[in-house]
Amino acid sequence: MQKTLKDRAPLLLPIFLLILLATISNARANERCPLGFGMHSYEQHSQLKAGTNWKCDYPLFEHSPAGDSINAAIQKAIAANTLSNEKQPAPATIGEVAAAFVEAGEESMRDEKQHAWPWEAQVSADVLLNQPGIVTVSIFSYTFTGGAHGMSTTRYLVFDTQSVRPLALHDLFKPGFKKTLDRMIERRFRQMRGLKPGEPLNGEKGGLFENRISHTGNFAVTGSGIRFLYNQYDIAPYAAGPIEIELPFGELIDILKPLEVLKPLLHEKTRSSK
Repeated sequence: MQKTLKDRAPLLLPIFLLILLATISNARANERCPLGFGMHSYEQHSQLKAGTNWKCDYPLFEHSPAGDSINAAIQKAIAANTLSNEKQPAPATIGEVAAAFVEAGEESMRDEKQHAWPWEAQVSADVLLNQPGIVTVSIFSYTFTGGAHGMSTTRYLVFDTQSVRPLALHDLFKPGFKKTLDRMIERRFRQMRGLKPGEPLNGEKGGLFENRISHTGNFAVTGSGIRFLYNQYDIAPYAAGPIEIELPFGELIDILKPLEVLKPLLHEKTRSSK
């Protein structure tokens, strides 16, 4: 006599439970693993104007909801850092970003109707942190499109890979953090420049545009703390170059939210800094 599904249920249930447990175990294992990625390079040279070129090294994360979101954000940031024409639709690929830059350089040469400087763009995107739950990417861009000098910019991208979204400062810090954070940043800047309390930040030693310095949304979560970066012209003249201020987790612990993604980073750092 053939067994019915009802008769087989006692046998199928253990198998179903084993499959379910294996699926849950694999999902949890994936949550504990960093995202996989590989480094890629792309470059394009003008056929009309010698020296006009676009070069880029960038990470490409594995296909997943988090990986796809990070890849899209990296491409968008690369395009924003090297393309100035906001009227055109955003390029869909790295190749289209390169083509748009080279084409703009060739168009500039035609508009000048005389010798024009070759355009150049060099982009380097690096993974600063790749921990389970959190990824930080640094995107450095140098562009020259004529004039006295080229422009260099660095932009940081920080992602929560579990909720698949970029992280802002208010996601990391407790409400009301701004004044305390600004005091920490000013204290560290004064240490870096050898400024005594009361000495102006916009004096000869400080070199800032204004007699104050505050947090910026251009930040990176690193393995040891949180880094704030001010690009040329953000708070100081071009000659001052970029200004980096990194605060260790041990100093920030009182104003940081108790986030799960930060716990592996905080565990040893806070203990060693106190």
